[in-house]
Amino acid sequence: MSCNPSNADFRPANYNIQIWQNNTWSQIFQLTANTDPIDLTGANIEIQVRRRPNSADADMTLTLADGITIGGVDDNQITINYDVNIDAGSYVYDMTIQFPNDNIKTYIWGNFIVYQDITQI
Repeated sequence: MSCNPSNADFRPANYNIQIWQNNTWSQIFQLTANTDPIDLTGANIEIQVRRRPNSADADMTLTLADGITIGGVDDNQITINYDVNIDAGSYVYDMTIQFPNDNIKTYIWGNFIVYQDITQI
């Protein structure tokens, strides 16, 4: 029996967010494996923002029903459109996807910095 040495890196991409309090987080992510689109048809997507990774409760949660949509030509585009109405401060977040076959993958994580809004509309 022989094994070919190789490395597999299953860690999510690190992507830090900085935004003003009470502003709308509008962003588009396109998911690919190498250059192949990852089909998100039927997938469940959730983003949670917490003070610490082990905080008991999420300070902000985005779902397909609230702030996240799937689209794009290959159904591999995730669009975020969500008002950030949490206290100014330092948080962490990640984006986890559960596929129709029940596989779960965290694709993105990072710091989520919310700055105090100055203008009150």
